[in-house]
Amino acid sequence: MTPQKDDAHKAAALIALLRSGALEDGKVLETVTALDALLPDPNWFGYAIDQEPELSPEQVVARAFEYRPT
Repeated sequence: MTPQKDDAHKAAALIALLRSGALEDGKVLETVTALDALLPDPNWFGYAIDQEPELSPEQVVARAFEYRPT
């Protein structure tokens, strides 16, 4: 697996875990911090959590990796 594909796979799994509601409070911040490090788009949280209709974790990751700073 390439580094970006490996990061994408990890990020999708973390997003699914974050959305599951199964994380303890301390683990939520740890998971968000890990996703901040993996995903290039600083605004990923907005469309990972607040998007209607909801994007799949894989769609969130794909959108985050399409991000290009201006």
